[in-house]
Formats: sequence, C-alpha cells, structure tokens
Amino acid sequence: VVSQACLGLHAAHELKDDEGQVLHLVHRDVSPQNVLVTYDGIVKLVDFGVAKAMGRAGGETTAGQLKGKVPYMSPEQARGGVVDRRTDIFAMGIVLYKLTTGLHPFLGENDLVTMRNIISRPLLPPRVKNPTFPQELDQVLVKCLQKDPEKRYQTMLELSSALERALSSMGIQDDDVGGF
Repeated sequence: VVSQACLGLHAAHELKDDEGQVLHLVHRDVSPQNVLVTYDGIVKLVDFGVAKAMGRAGGETTAGQLKGKVPYMSPEQARGGVVDRRTDIFAMGIVLYKLTTGLHPFLGENDLVTMRNIISRPLLPPRVKNPTFPQELDQVLVKCLQKDPEKRYQTMLELSSALERALSSMGIQDDDVGGF
C-alpha cells in the first residue's frame, strides 16, 4: 500500500505545466487519513487541498502559517521553512513507521510537543525497541526520517524501489491487496 502511494506521489511530484516545466508540487498533508485503498485494491492518495506548487500564484504560505497535520510534518515544514518533495518523503516515513510498528515515532502529549520532537528529537529506530523488526525495513525508515532532507530519499520513486527491495528480501510478495 505504501509503495503504491509513493508511486502516486511521485507522479504528482513530476507534474508539468503546459510548457513542460515541472510544477514542483508538494502534497504537504501525507497522513494515514489521506491514503485510501479501494475495494479492488487500488491505492489512492487524496486531499491535495494544502498542496503547494512552487512559484505558482496562491501557492505561497503566509509567514507563520503552517499547512498540514502536525504529527506528519517534516522538520523543515514544522519550522515554517522551504518545503519540497522530500517533505512528503518524511511524512510517508512517519506513515510507514506507524503502520509497521503501531507507534508514531515523534508523538508527544500535544501538537506543540510533537512538533518539537519532529524538529529536534532523534529517531528511535524500530530495531532498538524490537530487535526482531526486519533490518531492511528499519534501514528504509531511518533514511526516510532523516532530519536533513539531503540525507533522505530524494524521490518517491527511490523510496518505493527501496521499500520493494526490502519487502522482497523479507520474502514478502506483492500480494493481491484487493483480495485481502
């Protein structure tokens, strides 16, 4: 499901205008609520209502204004800094972490504490708490959730490929999601 959602986001990130210029679209609200699976197993990413196309009129966020759900923000987004496709990669990493561990890696007692944790608290890799957590998947999560965007996967396609390799090495096949 996450791999398919990554491919959908990659397509959004690669959208071009009529002149063939990349729009630099950033979803900015990747969260479990916005990843849907249809009855026939098709994954859909919804709610592009806070998406931002860089350099487009109406796409700029007012100073001091945050867009998106705090628990799924990247550090740069939480600080009100410049966002790009790697912002969505961080958010997808939080979604994947929560899906695979049942826990949110930075959750605090309120949004302010969660935001502070996202910005400054080091990530606790899943294998630290659970040594049986698959090492390959742990490595994918650690790379997604780097505080520095330069150290994350640089595209959703790269993340999807890494996730597929991790799943394959764990012996997990791309089963029929719709059948499940």
